[in-house]
Amino acid sequence: MRGQSDRGRPTRICCVISSLRAGGAERVMSLLANRWATQGRDIAIVTLSSTSSDEYRLDPRVTRVGLDLEVTSRSMAEAITRNARKVGGLRRAVISIAPDVVVSFVDKVNVLTLLACAGLRLPVIVSERVHPGHYAIGSVWSLLRHFTYRFADALVVQCEAIRVWGEGVVPRSRIKVIPNPVGEQFSSREDDTHAARKPVVLAVGRLTQQKGFDLLIKAFRVVVARHPTWSLVIVGRGPQEAELKDLAQRLLPPSSTAFPGSVNDLERRYREAGLFVLPSRFEGFPNALLEAMASGCAVIATDCPGGTSEIVQDGRNGVLVPPENVEALAEQMDRLITDAAGRGTLGARAAEVSSRFRTDRIVALWDGVITQCVGSGR
Repeated sequence: MRGQSDRGRPTRICCVISSLRAGGAERVMSLLANRWATQGRDIAIVTLSSTSSDEYRLDPRVTRVGLDLEVTSRSMAEAITRNARKVGGLRRAVISIAPDVVVSFVDKVNVLTLLACAGLRLPVIVSERVHPGHYAIGSVWSLLRHFTYRFADALVVQCEAIRVWGEGVVPRSRIKVIPNPVGEQFSSREDDTHAARKPVVLAVGRLTQQKGFDLLIKAFRVVVARHPTWSLVIVGRGPQEAELKDLAQRLLPPSSTAFPGSVNDLERRYREAGLFVLPSRFEGFPNALLEAMASGCAVIATDCPGGTSEIVQDGRNGVLVPPENVEALAEQMDRLITDAAGRGTLGARAAEVSSRFRTDRIVALWDGVITQCVGSGR
C-alpha cells in the first residue's frame, strides 16, 4: 500500500481538474488541496489549462502543474487529436508525480483522467460536480463516461439525488455522497446584525442558462416596482453576460441592477446583502448558497434537481420555490423584503450550515474514501 509505507510517508494525492478559474468545483478542489497540504500530505494539482488562469490561492506546499492543453477544436478530427494529447499529457504528469491516488473533478476531465491512468495500477476517484441527468455533455462523451467510469475505484457525488443517477453507471457500493464544504471565512460574526444589511438582492454564480439569472431578472421586475429602494446585484462571469445585461436594461429601471463580474470581496457582499437568491434550473451542491447562509443571509433557492433541498429546510433556514417559476420567486422575494424580522430569523438559522458543512467534517469524508481506495487494491 503505497500511501502507508513502512517509512510512514503520507499519502501522495494527485488532483486533476480542467482549470482553477473561478467556479464551484475549482473552489472545492483548492480548499481540499490546501487542507491536505496542512496535514503534511504531498499534494499536486494538475490542470489542462495553464497556471496563468488560476483564480484560487494555493498553499505553497501544493505542487502546481498546468499542462496548457486547453484549446477549442474546430472539427471532430481536431477534437480527437487534441483529446489524445490531453490524455498523453495527463499520463506523463501522473507518472512524474507518482501518486498513491488520483482524484479527478468534472465529467469530461474524469473521462480523460481514467483513460490516462489505464494500466498504471493506481486508484482513481472521480467526482461529478453537477447533476449529470440535467447537464448534457454530448452523446460521445456520455458513452465514454459510461464506459470509463466502471474502472473508477469510487464515484463521489454531492447529494442523494445524484447518487440515484450514479447507480445507473457504477455499482452502488462505489458511490460516495460527500457534500461541499463551506469555508470558515464565510461564517457569520458576533457583530453581524440583520439591521445593518443593505436593501440588496444578491445572486452569485457563473452566468449560464443553468443558473437561471434570466428568471431572477424577470422576477425582480415585479419586486422593484413595489420596493424601488432595493437593487439587484449579480456577481460572476460567463457566456450569458451580455444577454443578461441586455435583459436587465430592457426590463428594469436604470441603476437598479449591477453586474460587478468576478469580485474579491464576496464575504463582505454576503454579510451586507439583505437577501440572497439562487434561481437555478438544476444544481450540484451550490457553494454560493452555502456561503450566503453561513454568512447569516436570508436565502431563497429553487427546489431544483440537485442538492438545494438537502441544504435549505423550507421555512426554517430559508425558502424553497419551484424551479423556473417566475411568479413564485417574485412572490417570495416580495414577502421577505416586506418582513425584515422574518429575514433576520431565517438568516440566523441559515448560519447553522457552518457547522453542518464545516471543512474538517467534509475533508474527513474524503479521507475515508481515499483510505478505502488506496487500501483496497481493487
